[in-house]
Parts: sequence; C-alpha cells; structure tokens
Amino acid sequence: MHLHSVPILRGFTPARLMSLSFVLLLAGGCAKASAVAPLPSPQVIGGPGKGDGLFHQPRAITALADGSCVVIDRSGRVQCFDADGGVRTSFSLPEYSNGQPIDCTASPWGTLLVADTHYARVIEFTFEGVELRRIGVGSGLEIVRGIAVGLDETIYVADYGAEDRVHRFDRAGNHLGTLGRRGEGEGEFLRPEGLAIGEGGDLFVIDCGHHRVLRFRPDGTYVSTFGEFGDEDGHFTFPMDITATPDGTLYVVDFQGNRVQRFSADGTCLGVFGGAGYGKGRLATPRGVAVNQTDAGDRIYVADTNNHRVQSFLWPRTGKRARGG
Repeated sequence: MHLHSVPILRGFTPARLMSLSFVLLLAGGCAKASAVAPLPSPQVIGGPGKGDGLFHQPRAITALADGSCVVIDRSGRVQCFDADGGVRTSFSLPEYSNGQPIDCTASPWGTLLVADTHYARVIEFTFEGVELRRIGVGSGLEIVRGIAVGLDETIYVADYGAEDRVHRFDRAGNHLGTLGRRGEGEGEFLRPEGLAIGEGGDLFVIDCGHHRVLRFRPDGTYVSTFGEFGDEDGHFTFPMDITATPDGTLYVVDFQGNRVQRFSADGTCLGVFGGAGYGKGRLATPRGVAVNQTDAGDRIYVADTNNHRVQSFLWPRTGKRARGG
C-alpha cells in the first residue's frame, strides 16, 4: 500500500506519517528469512563501535575511482577507507546535534560534498576534512536528503519539508532553480531521497514515498518512471539511494526490502542481491549505495545501516570505466 492511499489522521502530515512508518518498519525489518540471494563474496568494512574504522548506523556513502570509499554515520564522523578497508582519514562534522547527513558525493573537481540534512545546506570538504565552503544557505532548502553532480557540474540537491523538490546550483554555488514538486503525478515526489547522474547526464531521483524512481533531463524535463510498491524484482519498499555508471546501469538500495537491485537505464531489472539478516551478505535496513566501475566489474558499496557496517562486492559486467560517485 502506498502512503498516499492511507487515510491521513488528524494532525499527521504525509512527512510525519512517513517517519512513523520508518519506526514501525525498523521494528520488523529483519524478522523473517529472505529468499533473495546474499551479496556474493562481500568484503565487510567496520562493525559496531565508536572508534576509527567502526560505525554507529552508517548512512551516507560515496566511492572513489581508486577503490576507496567515504562513509558518514550517525556519530557525525566522516571516514575515508582505502581499497583494503583500512581507515585513511577520519574527521567530525562541524555540527550534528540536530541530526546527521543522509548522503554525500565526490565532486568531479576532487572534493567531498556533504548533504548536511538537518542544517539545510551542503558543506564542501577536502578529503582530509578541511571545510571549503557552504552551499545553499538561504536558498530555501529544508531537509536535505540527496546530492549528485551533473556532467556540466550542476549540483543537484534533493529536499523535502513543506515542499518536495530538487534544487539546482552551479559549481560556484549560485541557485539555479528547482525541479519537481510534491504530488502523485508524473515528475512529482513524496519525499525525494537519493540522486544519481546516469545515461547522457540524466538525473535519476528516488521517490521514496511512492516506491519508485523518476528520470529527468539535465534541464529538468521529466522523462519517465519505473518501480512500484512490492517485494517482486523491480519493485521497492522504501528505496533510499541510487547510484549509476555512465553506460546507463543503475543500482538502487531498498531500505525495507533489504536488498540491492540492478537496472538498465529504462528501468528493466537486471538482478537482485541481499535479503534481510545479520550474517555476511545479508542486510539490515540499508540506506546508502555507491559504485566504482573497474575492469573486473562494478564494485558495489552498501551502507548496511543497522548492521553497523559497510559491505562491498563485485557485480561482474562490461562497459566504460566510471568516475567515482
């Protein structure tokens, strides 16, 4: 059942109903065994804890071309791991008492852009933790959920609150406008989440509340939608993040579905891995996904949130080498 089909209770907005739904889903997300194949031969990074190399509910993740990855967890820490899973750098965000980031991405010009979710801004850092600037302050951002950088270096920021939309900024941080709006129709959202730049520079947006993915041209023109509520292949139950390779391959992490799905650019499902559980290769309400394309295939990184770890695995394929993101 879609959230928009549930009668709205007195005093509850769609956003508040969404938050209530997540609480209920967390309570039962891993209750039964999964028929989905586990992640194949995963490398496990981290585990529960507060020290370097450990996590408290990792959520935001991005991958770099050298095989390293950057992870932000609910302790307000940003950790960069090398290709072998060792900690390269670790630093804390300037503020995180109001809440922690949901997404981050590596920019094409060599910096880290953090969607500072509950502070209505984007912060740009070096990978050593030096803050460079803040983007979007005073531009109408509310609760920042997803971030991606287009082929023309446009910075896209998914935002929800009183309005659900995606903001556009140029590389200098100037606000260029928005695309989409709250609603149930074509090109409309209920809680936009993860963003990815795919085939031809098109923008793919996770429409979490409607359990689907929307596709837009770089100028904001709506193109198409794929996905719907359900546990069948190609369906979603609260998708959270998406990542893409330049040849059009997409990977979507499903929060309540506890799985990663692979799609072609037109939305055809090409495979599923994961399944609910706590053992190696299983997932517990994952919130982030990233990809690094290598000669051997696509190296997928999953923020396995409530298992307090990151799992990476190789999904064999062919195609062009991607920049990290």
